[in-house]
Amino acid sequence: MSTPSRDQQPGQPQQPFQPQAPQPRKKKSKGKTCAGVVCLGVVGILVIAGAIFAATGGKSSSGTAKSPAAAPSDAGNGSKASASQSAPQKEAPQTVTYVVTGTSGADVKYGPAGSLAQGKVPMSVTRPLENSQHYAITAQLQGGGHVTCQLKVNGRVISQSTASGGYTIASCEISKDTFSDKWTRF
Repeated sequence: MSTPSRDQQPGQPQQPFQPQAPQPRKKKSKGKTCAGVVCLGVVGILVIAGAIFAATGGKSSSGTAKSPAAAPSDAGNGSKASASQSAPQKEAPQTVTYVVTGTSGADVKYGPAGSLAQGKVPMSVTRPLENSQHYAITAQLQGGGHVTCQLKVNGRVISQSTASGGYTIASCEISKDTFSDKWTRF
């Protein structure tokens, strides 16, 4: 004899298995879903803003930022004075200067990465800095003498080299460090 199931009364025949109807799913709250999407969007915007801030080194794009409260008042001084203060000041363009001195006749090659110009000793050429991260200058003696090259950024010597003798080469290279945004000898 079989043991009665939990729902079966003793002495009654066993009922065949009847599947139960599935329980209805609980609907997710649309409010919770929307709030999650909004939070994710805000976090995404903050991450992008942080990346931009880190890439620019924390500098504002206008160069100087003044709050309106910190700006001196020009009340009564006319509109000319206030217009001159609101105009953004332009920064002086950055320059690279290639300098070679020494025995005349040495062959000189110079320029940013990917493009080399030619020159002769003595020379001093100043150009605006481009988007290049690397600049170089070489001066090769033709048979003897001495030669010195220099690479300057905004008038400051970053790299200098001297060569003497027959067919020797003075070479200067600089590159821009992407993290510190400073020019260094290569």
